[in-house]
Amino acid sequence: MAHELKVYRSRRWLLGSAASAALIAGHPRAWRACAQEGSERPSVKVTRIENAARTLGIAVPGAGAARSARLQPEQQDAYNELMPRLVNLIDRANGAGPAATDIARQADDLLAAIHEAEHGGKAEDPARRQPASFESVRGEYKTLFDTCQIDPQKRPNVEENVNLLQLYKPRYEKVGQALGIPWYFIGAIHCLEAGFRFGTHLHNGDSLAQRTVHVPRGQPVVWNPPSDWESSAEDALKAYAKQQDWSREHLLYLWEGYNGWGYHGRINSPYLWSFSNQYTAGKYVKDGVFDAHFVSSQCGTAVMLKVLMERGEVVP
Repeated sequence: MAHELKVYRSRRWLLGSAASAALIAGHPRAWRACAQEGSERPSVKVTRIENAARTLGIAVPGAGAARSARLQPEQQDAYNELMPRLVNLIDRANGAGPAATDIARQADDLLAAIHEAEHGGKAEDPARRQPASFESVRGEYKTLFDTCQIDPQKRPNVEENVNLLQLYKPRYEKVGQALGIPWYFIGAIHCLEAGFRFGTHLHNGDSLAQRTVHVPRGQPVVWNPPSDWESSAEDALKAYAKQQDWSREHLLYLWEGYNGWGYHGRINSPYLWSFSNQYTAGKYVKDGVFDAHFVSSQCGTAVMLKVLMERGEVVP
């Protein structure tokens, strides 16, 4: 029963009920997001914002009817279902003139709330302070990637994430070219850390309004000004600027290191393997706090890489 309650609390906060709020008391990020949203389910709020956008003449596709028909109400509220819709809405509203400014703000606020609850934190573990050497894990990454199979039920979600990566490829390339870093390495981090929000630090998804407050804290050291996404992204990636090895296995190694080594030796990191047969459950729900029963609703970087390779976008 305890296990069932922990699984339940990890997602049902999105329903906005008093019962779900009680169940997630152990997850401060989810609690704050739930309190923000009140009793209105995020899926209902997204639909309301989309309808308001349509009245302004903004073309908003919304949720696919075929996919929505397969989902229960609580599944329709899941992060991986709503995030692409909100990103799409923000992108379209931002280019639709002053009248759409409030639409973009509402969508961004909602995305910030559900992302904060889902993102969790860095995989820090005092017992695992030192990263594994690349040579010691190269074979492990090769085997995991070669045998990785995308969960068929999650395949539409993976495709949506990769569509967004490709949509913002020019912005990732702009930062990557200056540092010698592949665009998709940056894009996958942006997806996991920020839910594709360009008003946040690439370091950890904190708001660009100030230096980061979560791990890594106080970054960038020099800030305000500048205060743009590109400057923050360059700061977050400066340690990778002279990296020469962008082979498949080393990409996975660098991605895991970016999130933290707390998963290694415990479970396969959801930061890499979520939405595949290589991951079942377990996540750092905030910086340094691991919940063995929390199931990630974010698509793993390795899984996105597989689809990018299928599309011919990436040849590591």
